[in-house]
Amino acid sequence: MTEPDINYLYNQVRRGDATKEKHLFQLLSDKFLYFALHRIWDKADAEEIVQNALMTIHKEYIKIDFKVSFAAWAYKVLNNKILDYIQTKRRRGSLMRDAIRDNRLPRPAPLVENPELKRRLLFCLEKIGRRNIRYARILNLHYQGFSTTEICEKIKLTKRVFYTSLFRARTLLVSCLKNEDTDQ
Repeated sequence: MTEPDINYLYNQVRRGDATKEKHLFQLLSDKFLYFALHRIWDKADAEEIVQNALMTIHKEYIKIDFKVSFAAWAYKVLNNKILDYIQTKRRRGSLMRDAIRDNRLPRPAPLVENPELKRRLLFCLEKIGRRNIRYARILNLHYQGFSTTEICEKIKLTKRVFYTSLFRARTLLVSCLKNEDTDQ
């Protein structure tokens, strides 16, 4: 059995066969994804473009009486969505290149130097290290930006033990900072 034509399904829906609407949009979805993937080589972006096109088509297709071809109009909607995507991507790339060239990238906010906070933080980290060296090491590696997997490999921990230790270490750090312990 051959697959029904897009225009045939559209005409069936226009005549009141509501069961054909789901089939029509499934067929459009399949064909559109194939079409979009040949133009946009990123599957996630292609799927998003197809969904946007299908939403636009679904909002408008019943209101319009197509004399020539519903399929041609639907493909035109998809093609316009693809062109919008490409233009937006180019614009963003151009803006980023200009920002890099002109040195206009956003700069991180400068760190506020608070010598008292720094002193208390170092004191608390040393205190935690004396209490449990693993906690201090986990806090240090986490602060340095290592991923959970990397930390677990370095310290030879399971993820469950890592998360428990990280929670306990943070709790000790917060408690120490709040209590403003100064006994060394």
